[in-house]
Amino acid sequence: MSISQRGIGWSFKADHSVPSVEPHHLTRRAFVTSRLRHIFVYYLLFEGVQMYIHCNPVFSTEAPLLSQGYFLGWLNIMAIPWRFYLGLNWIHSLMAVIAVGTTLYEPQSWPVPFGQLKDAYTIRRFWGRTWHQFSRYTLTLFGPHRRKHRPWNHTPSPDSRVKEREPWVKSYTRLCNAFLCSAFMHTCGDVMLQLKIWGNTLPVTTSLQKASHPNVVGFSIPFFLLQPVGVLVEDAVMEAGKRIGLKKRWWMKVVGYLWVSLWISYSVHPLVQDLKNAMLIAYPVPEGGGTEVGVTVLERVANKLFGVDLAAIFRSWFVM
Repeated sequence: MSISQRGIGWSFKADHSVPSVEPHHLTRRAFVTSRLRHIFVYYLLFEGVQMYIHCNPVFSTEAPLLSQGYFLGWLNIMAIPWRFYLGLNWIHSLMAVIAVGTTLYEPQSWPVPFGQLKDAYTIRRFWGRTWHQFSRYTLTLFGPHRRKHRPWNHTPSPDSRVKEREPWVKSYTRLCNAFLCSAFMHTCGDVMLQLKIWGNTLPVTTSLQKASHPNVVGFSIPFFLLQPVGVLVEDAVMEAGKRIGLKKRWWMKVVGYLWVSLWISYSVHPLVQDLKNAMLIAYPVPEGGGTEVGVTVLERVANKLFGVDLAAIFRSWFVM
């Protein structure tokens, strides 16, 4: 269970949250081929985001992420979450190729880490279906929603699973408990970053580093505690829509995608801003410029093959 947090092969696996391996990829050869394509695409996009962060001066200074206008500000806010999303995808695909290619595991044991983006038209669906479920078992160990059967019990058949609508108080208590546990887990990362800041003995180069090693423990908590609020708001709106007789239409999903995008970018903004500033203190920018990201593979390939300085081109787009 410790190495199968998503419950793959266990009774606590949520079918709607963990996508199954496509039927045409169940053969070992087809699976490895598909994951190699994933590695190429996701790593290429990952390098693109890395280069954006590397070339944008907002990430190497104490400037606010929104200082470049609304559009670039939105890209700045989402760059770090997208880097995590793309990085986890290509690394997971690489591990899947090794595990399945060496016959240690069957293809169905390695579904993709994230659900489909098209399912994320509500905040509840974003966290329950689209975002990774690697912490699912840990976040459901405690609270009123803990399971009454052991995880190693026989998985009941789909016909025997009776879906009962639980009371809304229990539903939101379960939701809040999960995000509270998630906030605590991410605070452990805050502590590690704080230890790095305290142990940083390099000379200061920015005004942020002159702030006498500020306390960063807990800066990630507000983001996770805000998520149940967003779910409560959207549930109230959808319930009101049902009461006045609104029926599902295609434009409602479009509004949903916009709502999720705006909510996530709004709520994650303080977290990303504080994380950027904390990283600048923990990993100081060297004298003479540069960022902690370093030169990307895309830059080196473009320079070697075509003699094009991609970094210089990208930097010319940003005005501070």
